[in-house]
Amino acid sequence: MDLPPLELDALRIAIGLADTGDLTAAGALLGVGRRTAAARIAQLERRIGVVLFDHAGKSVRLTAAGDAFVAEIRLSLAAAARAARLAREVSDRAETIGLGVTDEAMLGPLRDLFEDPAWSEASFQPRLLHAPLDRQMAALAEGRLAMVFTTPPLPAHPRIQHRPVATSKWSALVPDAEARLRKTASLSNLARKPLVMLAREKAALAHDGVLAALQATGTVPHVAQVADSWTGVAAMVSLGIGSALVPSVVTKRLAVAGATVLPLVEAEGLPAWTISCLWLPQPAGTAAAEAIALVKTRLG
Repeated sequence: MDLPPLELDALRIAIGLADTGDLTAAGALLGVGRRTAAARIAQLERRIGVVLFDHAGKSVRLTAAGDAFVAEIRLSLAAAARAARLAREVSDRAETIGLGVTDEAMLGPLRDLFEDPAWSEASFQPRLLHAPLDRQMAALAEGRLAMVFTTPPLPAHPRIQHRPVATSKWSALVPDAEARLRKTASLSNLARKPLVMLAREKAALAHDGVLAALQATGTVPHVAQVADSWTGVAAMVSLGIGSALVPSVVTKRLAVAGATVLPLVEAEGLPAWTISCLWLPQPAGTAAAEAIALVKTRLG
């Protein structure tokens, strides 16, 4: 049967209660007291005909039905916030384009995009979010970002579209003292030296792929240090801590005193470093839709 419309405040209290497990804290998020919050939850459960919360323990917990309900409500409220933002953008024709970025995206495809005359002619003003991927994806879902530039593995979402926009081979980055001994680098040589690597949580596929390629030489590589960014990797190499395999697109635009880029003999045999662009469908006529169309046309 058809249900009457659910009040947004009750839905927000339900989310707050799911997050905090406390009626007082959930009510405070909307400026209401514990009794009002409890009444809103009870009314919500009566309207949909299921028990959403278990109040038996010290803290309030979601039932199985409540877990499914709150998960969908989170998506619905995020979609509503995004719809409001899109409506304002269509009305105001805002030219600011929110972009989620990584270090390698800023050194690679984004620089190519910003130097494209079509981007300048459109008067797009980028607003960059350099943050963990989960924050970028939340901002994309809420409409605060038009696109996210990241590396695989890509997050799964039924409405998100994506396209590779840049690929890069690999180069070796070695301390200057090491570079004086040779003009090229090989995997077998690198595997016998201390290594600096990008932290696995930053790019799991690339991290594992590099280690597998080094292990295939028959040597167990020694990872002396990990860094949270390619800039950090390069800086550690410059200090003489170890050598590194770095995407060539990064080494071309990241000069660090004390570190030298050497061609990698086996570069053709390694899987390419890939950067993809992710976006959600945008209404025609918005600046975001035009920016996405430009990226699809010019990059990749």
